[in-house]
This record gives sequence, structure tokens and C-alpha cells, in this order.
Amino acid sequence: MSTLPIVAIVGRRNVGKSTLFNAVIKQKKAIVDAVPGLTRDILSYNVDYKSIMFTLADSPGLDLPDSSELSEPILANAREYLKKASIIILLLENPSPTAFDMDLAEIIRKLGIPAIIAVNKMDGPELLENMTNFYEMGFQDIVPVSAKTLFNVTMLLDKVLDMLPVKKTARPEADLKLAIVGRPNSGKSTLLNSLIGYARAVVSDVPGTTRDSIDEDFIYHKKRITVIDTAGIRKKSRITDAVDFYSLTRTIESIERCDVVVHLIDAEAGLTETDKKISDEIMKARKPVIIAVNKWDLIEKDHRTFDTFIDRLTFQFYKASDFPIISISAKHKQRLNRIIDKSLELKGRASQKIETPRLNRLMAQIQSSRRIPQLQSSIKIYYATQTDSTPPRFRLFVNNPEHFRKDIVRYFEKSLQKELGLEGIPIDIQIEGKKKKKK
Repeated sequence: MSTLPIVAIVGRRNVGKSTLFNAVIKQKKAIVDAVPGLTRDILSYNVDYKSIMFTLADSPGLDLPDSSELSEPILANAREYLKKASIIILLLENPSPTAFDMDLAEIIRKLGIPAIIAVNKMDGPELLENMTNFYEMGFQDIVPVSAKTLFNVTMLLDKVLDMLPVKKTARPEADLKLAIVGRPNSGKSTLLNSLIGYARAVVSDVPGTTRDSIDEDFIYHKKRITVIDTAGIRKKSRITDAVDFYSLTRTIESIERCDVVVHLIDAEAGLTETDKKISDEIMKARKPVIIAVNKWDLIEKDHRTFDTFIDRLTFQFYKASDFPIISISAKHKQRLNRIIDKSLELKGRASQKIETPRLNRLMAQIQSSRRIPQLQSSIKIYYATQTDSTPPRFRLFVNNPEHFRKDIVRYFEKSLQKELGLEGIPIDIQIEGKKKKKK
């Protein structure tokens, strides 16, 4: 038997279990290897999705009769199979759960195994209104899908990865992945070396997933911290642009792989055009960021100096006021603990998961607040779900996506930040709706 965690698809007849199974294993670069069935009737494949391995299992033997009364042998077989799983995908179908679905859900609940409800045959956006029929089943994650058209299959897989109790990868999972970015000579290498020296407990030097990058692991208060090293970034002498192409590319790769970004700014140079371009990339990635003002030991100061610096910084880049700003000296190891402590705090708040029913109730409250007239007439949100964390990403399925202007999306962003305790955490809202047919 595979040592990988098992993700089991279960449900009644004709809900589309085999179709969903095939939809997942036919994803490009998803299939690694076929493995023998766990039982005679179970088909399973090892899946590699986003470099995380798990075994996906489909069981024709669990296509039980559509009956609210389950015989003891059937219950015994179901429990025996399901208790091998790390995650269960309970596949239901539009428009509403049946009595049998409720019984099967109760079995899964008693097993205590993490479960996701996937509502299949959502083949059109107008059908999403039926999702409210499934909220009272008592599960945190409820995802509308169409195994036939592949609608939301990747979202379902993302939720599976998020819930896996053991993630099989080539290296131990870090408690925090920290990217240090900044223009050349801002002190990235010094900060990296000082962080490792400060922790006094280097675990390993592991080659990173990007070329010419080394990830450094160390322990801080029993937490495994991975620093994504971009210290090799240098401006090429033959290239005269403010940001060398290769520097920026490597920086973007580091930002994409991290939980929190430390944007290092030279206190003497202040915010440069290069820093603004790096900040733009951080904003695009929607990553939590700490602005670390380095070389603060070289600045002549009084009790107002730092406040004055912050005022000038936010005047040049207004979004800087949304993020923590810490003065440090990488060379003299001053206030480095504040960087790690604040990063751990940001990741903790950014990684929170919002239950789907709670999120949809909150969206209903926001819509009924009457602060934006369009929310009462031309705009309607059918369904909302959280698709990712660090940063929190939400997808809204709506009737008229073209009416969601930037100011309206911003209104929802600020409302969610306030209601969910995400102040200072960038969130991403994706709007999805029915596409108009071309004439």
C-alpha cells in the first residue's frame, strides 16, 4: 500500500465520482504512477499537484443504493474503506442533498476524518444559487464543481492540499517562509547572515526550487524558519535599466514562494525607483510585507527622526502606511527578532480559514448594508468561497461581473478585512460570472 496520504472520493450512484476522478488524474503533469488498488474494487492513482503527493482513490463499491436505511454490512464496508483516508471528498449533486447524502455525511462526521463537500453538476452560474441548500450539513468546506466541464476542479485540489495532515515533499514543512528583497546593496546578504547567526541554530542549507537560489533554514523559538535568499541579485554591468531583468525575475520568484516578504530599504538612500518597482511586484502578489529600514545605525536621529522618515516614505508610496515599518541594523543585529515575530504574526492572521457558510452569511450582510446603491439592484452575489490563504483569496460568483468596478471591489476588500480581523493583510477578490454570448 502506498505510504502517501489517501484522498477518497465517496458518494451515491451517478453523482459523478468516476468523472471527477478522471478529471483530476488527467490534469497536465498530474499523474505520476498507477498503483495497485487498495481493495479489489478501488481504483487509485498517485497524484503530484503543486509538488505535493497524495493518492486519489475512487471506489465503485461505495455506490450504495439510494436509500435512507443503510444495512450494517454496508456501513461496515464503508467505515473500513473510509478510515484509511486522510481526506474524504463527499461528492453530492445539484440541486440539494438527499436523505441518503445526509446519512453518509453522518458516517463521515463520526469518523472524524477531514472532509470536503463537493457539489457536482454545477454546469451554469445560475445554478450556484442552490448552494444554500448544502450549508446546513455542518461542513466547513463546500465547493461547487462540474467534473464534466472541469469547473472549480483546481479550487477543489487546492483545498485538498490545504487540509492534508501530512504533506509529502522533499523537505520538511517550514513554519514560516520569509523572502528578503530589495535593491542591490541594501543589505540583504548581511540580514540573511545575521538572522542565521542570531538564531544560533542552523538546520540545513537546502537548494531552492529556483535556479541560483539557496534557501536557508534555521530554528527560532522552536519554529522552523526558511529564508528565501535573493542575495545573489546584482545589477548586470552591461544593462543600464534601473532594475536588471534577471534581478527582478529572481525577486518575483522569491516573492511567489514565500509567506511574508521583508522589503529591505536603505535608510540613507530612502525609497528609490528600484524600490518602487519591487513594491509593485509585492502588491501584485498580494503578499504580507514588512518594510525593514536598514542601516538605521548610520542615521543621526532624535525622538522624531523615525516618524519623519515614515511620513516621507508614505508620501512617496501611500500604501506603505498599510504595512508594519521597522527600523533595523542588519550589521549590528538590532531589532531582528521583531522582524521574525511580526512575520509569524502576519502569517498566522493571513492563513486563517473562513468557513464557507460563515463567509456567505457575511457577504449577505455586506450586501444589505445599503452603502452602495448597486448592491440593492444590479449586483448580486450568488456564492462566495475562500480559495487560498497567505494571502486570503476569495472568489465571488456574481450575476453582472462587469458592474464590479475597482471601488466596489475595494469596498468588499475593506469590509472583509474589518469583519475578519485581516487589517494589514492584503486580500485578493476574484469576480466570476456568466460570460455574455458573442453576437
